[in-house]
Amino acid sequence: MDLHTYEILYRTEATHWWLAARRKIVLDWIRQRYPGRNDLEILDAGCGTGLTLQELRLLGSAQGVDISDEALEFCRMRGLENVYNADLADLPFAADHFDIVTALDVLEHLNDDTAAMAEFRRVLKPGGRVFIFAPAHRWLWSLQDEVSHHKRRYVARTLREAVVGAGLEVERQTYVSTFLLPVIYLGRQWLKVRRLFSEFETENDLHPRWSNGILRSIFQLEIPILRRIDMPFGASLLCVARKAS
Repeated sequence: MDLHTYEILYRTEATHWWLAARRKIVLDWIRQRYPGRNDLEILDAGCGTGLTLQELRLLGSAQGVDISDEALEFCRMRGLENVYNADLADLPFAADHFDIVTALDVLEHLNDDTAAMAEFRRVLKPGGRVFIFAPAHRWLWSLQDEVSHHKRRYVARTLREAVVGAGLEVERQTYVSTFLLPVIYLGRQWLKVRRLFSEFETENDLHPRWSNGILRSIFQLEIPILRRIDMPFGASLLCVARKAS
């Protein structure tokens, strides 16, 4: 990502509606599958500035990797020490080590997403799971994809193909951010018009401050629904894949 993006991420990660709701959704899915566990070995692949990694520590021993030294410095500012600079396609860990790998809005940055997921498979214990969160639909491509240097956005078929191509089994996959999809789409179309007249570095500060809590609450409304059903459309995809046991 652009260097200034990490500073923005560190500053907004705790409260920004998208980031906060995403953490809650993913942690809810993890806890559903590992109720009451606090002894898990966890790798946060592409840990960014570290707030998700910090929360994952409540579930066991959590380590993080990222390709950016700047991102890792922000992690250390949070008091996180088990963070390492590493290519996701060449992880510095032994095989069959982790119960869980999380890859949250990471795969879209990579030239070879399947190679990274094959590496996730290698470091997972038999029966271990990778939790993937990824952006959906090329027609939602926007400023944030550009500043984050995304290579792609997925649809259900292409994410499933990448997962299976890495030798993992799809346990469950669904679209998310369904309720807010119209808002996100219209907002990005409006941003395209605004960019004809002004320059912007990020989308994070474009929504009114008063709307942050509202957007977060709407996104989090999906948590109990996602415990029971898969969403047929949305702005992102959430996938849980397993290494065969």
